[in-house]
Amino acid sequence: MKGTDNRAYQYRFSGHEFVLHNVRAEQELPSLLDRLGYQKVFVVCSRSLNTKTAIMEGIRASLGSRLVGLTDEVGEHSPLRNVLQAARDIRDAGADVILSVGGGSVMDMCKAIQLCISEGAYQREDLLKYQFVLSADGTEMLSTSTAAPAIRQIAIPTTLSTSEWTPVSTPVDEETSLKARFSVPAGAPVAVIYDPEILSQTPIDLLLSTGVRGLDHAVNTFCSTAPHPFTSLLTARAIKLFMENLPLLKEQPNPEAFTNCQLASWFTGMGQMSVPHGFSHWMVHIVGPYGNVPHSDAACVLMLAQAKWLEGWATEQQGRLCQLLGSRQPFHELVHEFLMRLGMPVCFEDLGLTPKKVEEMIQPALQHPMVTKNNIRRIQTEDDLRAILKLAFKNP
Repeated sequence: MKGTDNRAYQYRFSGHEFVLHNVRAEQELPSLLDRLGYQKVFVVCSRSLNTKTAIMEGIRASLGSRLVGLTDEVGEHSPLRNVLQAARDIRDAGADVILSVGGGSVMDMCKAIQLCISEGAYQREDLLKYQFVLSADGTEMLSTSTAAPAIRQIAIPTTLSTSEWTPVSTPVDEETSLKARFSVPAGAPVAVIYDPEILSQTPIDLLLSTGVRGLDHAVNTFCSTAPHPFTSLLTARAIKLFMENLPLLKEQPNPEAFTNCQLASWFTGMGQMSVPHGFSHWMVHIVGPYGNVPHSDAACVLMLAQAKWLEGWATEQQGRLCQLLGSRQPFHELVHEFLMRLGMPVCFEDLGLTPKKVEEMIQPALQHPMVTKNNIRRIQTEDDLRAILKLAFKNP
């Protein structure tokens, strides 16, 4: 379609068949599996969920005889060796669907597992052949896999980073400490179950930081170099929900706040694949594995640095966000106050990163296919990267 500015728009739907919101997962799973026709379920979950909560007991009970296997061998950034081992286990179990219960690492791992099984790629070298390529204009990630999807996943997210809404998987390759990059055909879950009771059992610091990661996705969508009217509408609502409800989770948690944050994830996810994202979205893929910090913690610092970098360059977009949030402050000041209120990291020092360590990230960032693309204020050279990364230190 053509917008009023005569620019062509394209919307990319991720391919979900069902999204269940504000429900109890263990109660809804049997009927959902019946509707989708699945009989053999393999569960992938986080170690902490499996060993420190009663959540998986309820999930196992609801699955009954349909449960054919379970693994909690995921790990931070879902290392490739864990992906490959789980893919072999799921193949050998004869599962017809994967149930992911966890955060971004769990869901990303399941997407890569789907690719392994669809392509019959069970060794590192075979799987790495299917990393995505960029479209000619550098705005879209194109899959290099041609096999028909052999298995799908159903997701029960326990965090707020919105991985359940994309087909993109970035497990870490332990041999290089770099993220592998896959766009998996039918990689987004066939169904998503948003259970606020499960969400409420996630450790609060993890929940808040992943909420900021979700917020970063929403802000990047709203402030895209090629915004879309539908995704801007969705993410405007998501940003407001995140910024109003995340502080409530820390200060006075209530069921409505958990539900609203999951709704914000939904609104964000429905928009984020249709427009190009900027620096803060992609730089976490360098800072995470190189700095040995969680994606979501890195996102807090990088989102703030990007807001500072865009001051005076994204005046219209940031001005609309401030108006939406009822503030007359510069957007980067609003973000800083928000992060401080949540008790989240605001600078590299908070992540334990030194200038020397960050300098080591310059070349990997320049070599990454997306870090230097699609930024309202261009980031193209080493000096550009140093300039924006300097803004992420306490005393730039």
